[in-house]
This record gives sequence, C-alpha cells and structure tokens, in this order.
Amino acid sequence: MDPFNQIWESSRTNDYSWGYPAVVWAGVGVLIALSLIRHNVLRRILKVIAIGGLVMTATQWSSSEIEEKWRIRAEWADTHPAEMTEQGYEALTVDGANRTLGPLIYGFQAGLIFVGVAAVLFVIRLAIRKQPMKPLVEAPPEIETEVATDLHTSDNPYHPPADSA
Repeated sequence: MDPFNQIWESSRTNDYSWGYPAVVWAGVGVLIALSLIRHNVLRRILKVIAIGGLVMTATQWSSSEIEEKWRIRAEWADTHPAEMTEQGYEALTVDGANRTLGPLIYGFQAGLIFVGVAAVLFVIRLAIRKQPMKPLVEAPPEIETEVATDLHTSDNPYHPPADSA
C-alpha cells in the first residue's frame, strides 16, 4: 500500500471521530430522561426541542469530522508532492460530494435514530400506563349487609315505601 493510501485510510478516524457517536448516545440518554416527566405537553415539547438540537449537534460533529479528514489528506498531499500520483490528486478533488452531503446524511441518520427512540419510548409509556395498578395494601373484604326484600310498596310513585319495623 502506497503512503497516500495509508493516509487516506488513517484519516477516516481523526480527532473529531468521537463526537458523532457521543452525541447519538447522549441523545438517547436525554430522551430516556425526558420520558420521566409526567406533564404530557411539557414532555413532548422538550423532546421535540431536544431532537432538533441533537440533530443539529450531530450534523455539526459529522461535518467537523469530514472536514478534518479532508484537511489531513490535502495537507499530506501538499507536503509530499513527490509521492503523489495523478490518481491521488484526482481523488482529492473529485469527492466534493462527501464534504457537502456527508454531514446532511449523518444528520438525517441521527434524526431517524432519535425519532425512533422517541417512538419506542412512547409505546413503552402507553403499555405501562394501560396496565392496572396493584394496590400497595390489600383492601379488607367487603362487609355483607342484610337487605330487606319484603318491603311494602305503594302504587303512588311519590309515596316512599313503608317501614315494616
């Protein structure tokens, strides 16, 4: 493997590579924590705001990672012109779509992950809410009362039944 291909492969992991996965995992944790809020409207608003902010942060981190990858490659090519081939120079200039679309694709992927996690948490919350709650203390058995069945009744609907005492 020539030196440029080594730099090409090694630049895929750089100082910013940890940011995107960290944002995704932290976002999952934030969404789980927000699921503990009891007030429905507040919880939903905070989740929408969190998802929006997390998607922007994930997009920014992926953009930084991609820019750093291309900076490393270009810097190496500038400092080692004797080792560069025509294919190497072409590879440095042809893949501009990666710089433009890469962050958007990663941001969309993060958005799908966050919306998916929020949907799963919503389903779990519904399942938990529909389960009947067990009482902490058993209620005493009901006291049976005697009901009088031989009460004198009147045909007059305004007349209360007579007491047969």
